[in-house]
Amino acid sequence: LINARGVETPEIADKRTDPIDPTGYPARKPPSFHGKPWMMDAMDARIGQGVAWFHQHTPILNTAAAGTLSSVLGAADWAHGIARPLHNVVADPNPNLTVHLLRRPESGWIGVRPYASWDTQRGIGIGGGTILDVRGEIGSVSMAVALVPFPKPVAAADA
Repeated sequence: LINARGVETPEIADKRTDPIDPTGYPARKPPSFHGKPWMMDAMDARIGQGVAWFHQHTPILNTAAAGTLSSVLGAADWAHGIARPLHNVVADPNPNLTVHLLRRPESGWIGVRPYASWDTQRGIGIGGGTILDVRGEIGSVSMAVALVPFPKPVAAADA
């Protein structure tokens, strides 16, 4: 492959000729921990073969004005939560989000092959993953993560 500057570069390793169809995987609709609307309400989510797939059915931004990167940010922001080992115990806000794209996505389905590492003693972690579209790898995401205990529900007698 020769790029625009005439430098020979290898093909992207995860490039497929036949597109994958994320709609064949089971749908997943996790509820918000606070019982209120949240970003997941704007997306369809599917899980299959180590990849979480997202399709944003309700625009959060005017993506025509915001550009290509905005179309992957919602999915990329879930990378640390998909791979977190502790469920319904801690909130895991990420104070930063870094996304790099190799190319534009070829469909509305964005996949994340996540990873996460946690230091529960210090309450910190890192998360990230490979970002995919239906034809393969399109980029990567990384973030720092804070681990914050969920507030305990207030008992009716204490209210």
